[in-house]
This record gives sequence, structure tokens and C-alpha cells, in this order.
Amino acid sequence: MLAVLLLKSLNLVCEAEDKSYIKRTGTPHGWDVLFYIFSFLKGITLFTLIVLIGTGWSFLKPYLQHKEKRVLMIVIPLQVIANVAQVVIDETGPFGQDSYTWRQVFLLVDIICCCAVLFPIIWSIKNLRQAAMTDGKAAVNLMKLTLFRQYYVVVISYIYFTRVAVYVLETITSYRYVWTSVLAAEMATLAFYVFTGYSFRPKVHNPYFAIDDEDEEAAVEMLKLEDEFEL
Repeated sequence: MLAVLLLKSLNLVCEAEDKSYIKRTGTPHGWDVLFYIFSFLKGITLFTLIVLIGTGWSFLKPYLQHKEKRVLMIVIPLQVIANVAQVVIDETGPFGQDSYTWRQVFLLVDIICCCAVLFPIIWSIKNLRQAAMTDGKAAVNLMKLTLFRQYYVVVISYIYFTRVAVYVLETITSYRYVWTSVLAAEMATLAFYVFTGYSFRPKVHNPYFAIDDEDEEAAVEMLKLEDEFEL
């Protein structure tokens, strides 16, 4: 998470310097290269982070299963393609034939990546549900299950807002107010980072150890309500 924050900060600094130099001189003076590098690293790191959290790595288990490794092997190359497409789009202008083709490639790859990172979260939710009914730790697993269900909803909302809502806002607003769509996307990103970092932060004392019998019984009864925990 710290790496994502650092790369995101460097990406924004380089983008700001790039636009500032272009505004004053008409050329990027190399800041565009740094912007593309940090954008590439940030994209890969962010999607890797979401996949690792979704699989429960270090939170539920200290290893990755084969199918989870396969998701990473799919997401990382797709992010490489998406970043290449983004560079071509930015460097060729909005009206070239190559730009249009690469824009379609970028949208397709981005959608595939967004869908792929949801599968590990779904798998973790199903595994927690099964474990809660069999290992005698219903209260502990109920807390984790609730957290992962919340994270699933947050990831869906973040993807929808930054990919669809921001695009609609950019389309319907005047060119004088295009900055509002950028601001909305960055604020959504900040909120997503804060939620992720806070929800999965390391804890010195495990609060799950202090659970009485009443809490355990209540958790068991709640887990019996099948419809409530369906995705």
C-alpha cells in the first residue's frame, strides 16, 4: 500500500510538471517520460495490491493458490498493454486512426483487468463462508467475511465511478470545466486508498481473541441466513 501511495504521488508530481512545462514552452522536456514510467508502475502495483488483498494473502493465508497466481499472470501483462495503449493515445492525439484503435484496446484491456481482480475477492468470501460453518470460529470468520464483502462493494464502486461516471462527467461538461472530472477521479482514488489502508492495516493486538460464547452463537445464527450473504 505504501508503494502504491509513493508511486501515485510521483505520478501526480510528474504529470503536474509535464503540463506546466508544456504550457510555458510547448514541449514536455522529458517529464512525459517520467510520467509514463510512474503511471505504468502505479497501475501494475495497484492491481497487484487489489488481487493480493482479494486473495487474503497475509490476512487469511500466507500463500497464493494456483488459480490466484494465474489471475496475477493475466492482470500484469494486461496492464503492460494498457499502459502502452495509453502512451500511444496521449502521443498521437485524439483524432488519429491509431489513437482510436488503441483507445478501444485500452478500454477492453482495462475492463478485463477490472473484472479479473474481482474473482479473488469472491473466492475469499466463499472460502470464509465455508470455513465459518465448519471450523468452530464463526465470530472470527463473520468479521472477516463482512470486511471482504465491504471491500468487494467498494472495489465495484471505485471501478464504476472512475471508469464510467468520470467519463460521463468529462463528456457532458464544458471544456472549461474538464478539471472537475479529474478532481472527481482523484478524490475517488483517495477515498479508495484510505479505505483500503485503514481496513487492512496491521494490528498489534488481535481483537478477535476476546470473543465470548454469546457472540459466537450469534455469529452462527447469522451465518445460517443464506440469502443475506449471497453476492
